[in-house]
Amino acid sequence: MREKFLWLAAVIAAHPDQKVVGRTRLQKTIKLLQRLGAPMDYDYMIHFYGPYSEGVQSDIGLLEAFGFVEEEKCSNQEGAAYFILKATDAATKLACRPEVSKFHSAIRTMSETDPIVLELAATYDAFRDMGHDHKSAIERLRRKKGVKCEQGRAEQALELLKKLGLRDA
Repeated sequence: MREKFLWLAAVIAAHPDQKVVGRTRLQKTIKLLQRLGAPMDYDYMIHFYGPYSEGVQSDIGLLEAFGFVEEEKCSNQEGAAYFILKATDAATKLACRPEVSKFHSAIRTMSETDPIVLELAATYDAFRDMGHDHKSAIERLRRKKGVKCEQGRAEQALELLKKLGLRDA
């Protein structure tokens, strides 16, 4: 399985109930999985919600066209749109492959993480990946994310990265 869009389908299918609630969650999950060695080479840039890949978004459309994923647009109580990505049976078969299975634990961990904490973790990690030391990455994270870093969420983001093996103690 060499094509990154097939890996994307497998990652969606490897989530509990074979679905991902939110494009932002998927973007951050893919970014961190790449850092863990998943063979996807999506390019990321820092965007409103942290690391963002136009390629991931584009490949979601490709997955829909080929019948690997169904995307449903929903609205929250405030009327803001969000998307649910649901894997089809074809994608579920991809998630069972051994090369994908080794990432199941990380996928589950990220799927169980608060979306803001996941966003903070991916953003901090992106700053570190850009060459910033811990102190500088934390400062940039706090400037970019503001109140999202409060209530212990920045610390939870660092703990998530530690749990994933992307950060030392």
